Amino acid sequence: MHLAVPDYGLLLTIIGIGLGLWKEKRKFDRTNAFGVEQFQSFSRKMVATTFDQLLTWSCLASFSIGLLILAFS
Repeated sequence: MHLAVPDYGLLLTIIGIGLGLWKEKRKFDRTNAFGVEQFQSFSRKMVATTFDQLLTWSCLASFSIGLLILAFS
């Protein structure tokens, strides 16, 4: 099965949307009834926020590249 260039753009766009939704779900699962994020320790907070930033940049990169591929193909 061979994919065309627009298929790669669509795939990257869908991956970007999925990563963004996953990041927001992780944040939602950490919040309490008052909307404040809760962590078990400071080190877990640092790891979680670092991973969330990595997800944010990956989401933006894949979504943007996917849209650019779709726009120029």
